[in-house]
Amino acid sequence: MSTGDPGRGYTYPTNSNDPDQQDVLRNRLDLRSRAALNRAEYRITSDRMIDIRLGSGPAGNFDAAHLKAIHQHLFGEIYEWAGHTRNERPVVDGRPVEPIEFMTKGSTTFLPGSRLDRGLAEAFRPIRDPDVLKGSNVEQFSAVAGRVMSELNFVHPFREGNGRVQEAFIATLGQKYGHDVDFSVITKPRMLAASIAGADDPANPAMRHLVEDATDRGRVAALRTAFEHLRQQGAEPLAQDVRTARPGEQITGVLVATDTHSSSVNTGKGIIVVPTQDLGRQKAAAGDDVTVTVKSGFSAAAADRTAQEKPATSQRAASYWSGQVQKGQGARSSPAGVMKEPDASAAKPRGPKLR
Repeated sequence: MSTGDPGRGYTYPTNSNDPDQQDVLRNRLDLRSRAALNRAEYRITSDRMIDIRLGSGPAGNFDAAHLKAIHQHLFGEIYEWAGHTRNERPVVDGRPVEPIEFMTKGSTTFLPGSRLDRGLAEAFRPIRDPDVLKGSNVEQFSAVAGRVMSELNFVHPFREGNGRVQEAFIATLGQKYGHDVDFSVITKPRMLAASIAGADDPANPAMRHLVEDATDRGRVAALRTAFEHLRQQGAEPLAQDVRTARPGEQITGVLVATDTHSSSVNTGKGIIVVPTQDLGRQKAAAGDDVTVTVKSGFSAAAADRTAQEKPATSQRAASYWSGQVQKGQGARSSPAGVMKEPDASAAKPRGPKLR
């Protein structure tokens, strides 16, 4: 986005040719390095996310004001504009910044800033009366929460931090209605793929399935087991698209590993976890080609078995993202991808997509 007077933009002006010193967001810590800012940002927001997981995050009515309060909670120590959407003019370094009309990631253009308020109203429509989720089971909750999350991603209301605030919002919604939503088992490639699918087609089930994988105890346990299998083979699971299979799916690929409850299959496009009992009479070992038609669910007993692994899983996730930031690969990233301020004259939305 063209910001005109550098003093009115979200980023510090610079004449440096060093990419690490370009497009650095103005921040309360006065950090002028993208890598240093990202390390500080992830450290601080990780602590704030723990607050939310413990139930001490901002209370609200699961509306735009509540979303802004969560963003302020996560990013208030870092950015003056925390809690302000990109169609507003918050004061940063003593001067108001201009609204951001267009934000893009690859071929995806998010909702124009001038339509942002309408977009948020549409995103929250499924939970206009949040009590619709009272007594919901995992599938019902995931259908509603997945739609809300997909719409929020398309709106992309904030200059930075959209992925984290969406996860925190959905986790808070789950707490309210008896669901423990654990996004530590959702990898960045998985979130990115679901976000793109939802932006292209609001009926795509990818985000609903993602939320279900983060909420269903058996699926969460199966994903943790798959993560351990991959690590034992020297692979970093958080860098791959890993998901559980759905009933009726036919999965073909190479068996990565198997145990009593779940087995991991590399399809060439990602890792898909299947119930081991659906391998049937196949005497398959790691490295074998397999075809599995999924008929079963994932065992809650496995969830009980792996419950003690949850803190370790979360710590590994935090360590992984810290490492990505230190390598400069996590610059201003979220599960929805790196967000840039494109030049306003070059950014062309693909047409009205307010749903």
